[in-house]
Amino acid sequence: MTHADKAKRYAQDVVAGEVPACKWTVLACQRFLDDLGREWEYKFKPSLANRACKFIENLPHVKGKWAKSNITLEPWQCFIVCNIFGWIHKETGMRRFRKASLYVARKNGKSLLAAAIGLFMLAADGEPGAEIYSGATTEKQSWEVFGPAHKMALWTPEFTSFYGIEVNASNLAIIIDGAKFEPIIGNPGDGASPHCAIVDEYHEHKDTKQYD
Repeated sequence: MTHADKAKRYAQDVVAGEVPACKWTVLACQRFLDDLGREWEYKFKPSLANRACKFIENLPHVKGKWAKSNITLEPWQCFIVCNIFGWIHKETGMRRFRKASLYVARKNGKSLLAAAIGLFMLAADGEPGAEIYSGATTEKQSWEVFGPAHKMALWTPEFTSFYGIEVNASNLAIIIDGAKFEPIIGNPGDGASPHCAIVDEYHEHKDTKQYD
């Protein structure tokens, strides 16, 4: 079963009531299933969804008993990743979804997943000079996502070698094109041009300056 198949099965199980879920998750799953059958401007391309999931599953866990073993995406994680990366506009090829809000209970790998997505956007999304930021209100919080990404890169020299990633103390950089992944605190200023921005614990932000 492919990752795209797992995402579809998860959506079907949620809608059928076989997997407990809140109403918003049920609605998201129903939308996904409905949209698969629609004739409209967007299409779901399993190859793109599977590619992102496979990339993530080549990265390691960074904590606990699973540390250094490869990630295996749970069905709900497949659903998230496949939605973000699988839907594109039929004519332009641009992604349907440019924003995603994830609400995940503690200790369920939210930061790990976000870190892996950040690494994909840095190295494998085909964007020269990609700027990836892990934003938060404090330095400690900004490292909740960047820290795992940094450790993943440290632990996978074959990954960093293949993509030409330099692992520095406070950022990951692809020297050949200027791409970078780094933590930021507060307002990033006018010079930033993010290809991917990950804002952790958004509810703790007093305003929308960093997000905007």
